[in-house]
Amino acid sequence: MITGQGSKLGRTIHGLAYDAVHDEIIVPNALADAILVFRGSANGDEPPIRVIQGPCTRLVTPHSVSIDAEHGEILVASLTGKRINVYRWDANGNAAPLRVITGPQTQLGHLVGIAVDPVQNLMAVANSEDILIFNRTENGDVAPRARIAGPKTGITDEPWQMQFYKGKIYLAASNHLHVNLYSGVTLKESSKAVPDDPWLNPTLGFVGIWNITGNGDVPPRAMIRGPFSGLLHPVGLALNPDDGEIYVSDSVRNGILSFVVPDLFELKDQNSSSEHKE
Repeated sequence: MITGQGSKLGRTIHGLAYDAVHDEIIVPNALADAILVFRGSANGDEPPIRVIQGPCTRLVTPHSVSIDAEHGEILVASLTGKRINVYRWDANGNAAPLRVITGPQTQLGHLVGIAVDPVQNLMAVANSEDILIFNRTENGDVAPRARIAGPKTGITDEPWQMQFYKGKIYLAASNHLHVNLYSGVTLKESSKAVPDDPWLNPTLGFVGIWNITGNGDVPPRAMIRGPFSGLLHPVGLALNPDDGEIYVSDSVRNGILSFVVPDLFELKDQNSSSEHKE
């Protein structure tokens, strides 16, 4: 476990990525506007080996990170900055990004997840109420090449962390209600009829899988959901394809659930869909 003041982790750690090529752990620190890089074997009160931080980085509340080991890049999604920053894998200090996707044409909003397909050169982003797909090398104020959104997707609010595997996006579709607690607007004044607890949207979340080439109001190719799954509003997601396992953290249950679903890593028929209600 990495913890302590020397680690510079702070109290706002939501995202995480592991660089298997260089055996490094990449962690965003939202309140410090920083990206921390640790040794893969780091333990205890150990300082990061690199810190990306400073005005030239153009970091604003970094929330989620993804590693593109094939192209040697770190991709960072901003929680409130409506932007995606891309850095060299070994960036350090007040380093400028290689590319920044931001601007009104991008449709970027509340970003909490990001995944990259280095083979097809595509990047997926968990946006406010949708999944946006960009070309991996885009830069500036560019429109997404595709958008997955609509009632058939099952996403009503707050898609969270996502992972990529063999042409597919694996998403923790939280569906918890996002409420700005400092806006002065009460839940009863909100347009959404939900209980007084801002996390308990009556539309429960799920784990969904889409092709990274998907577009429009398309249902997931497969899902994990339902009362026996134990999922309420899942937010974190990790994949273990070798053992056919998916690990999911749930914001309401405050726990981690493990699902043995090897068939969900071998989806072949693009027109079929399956559902797991563990």
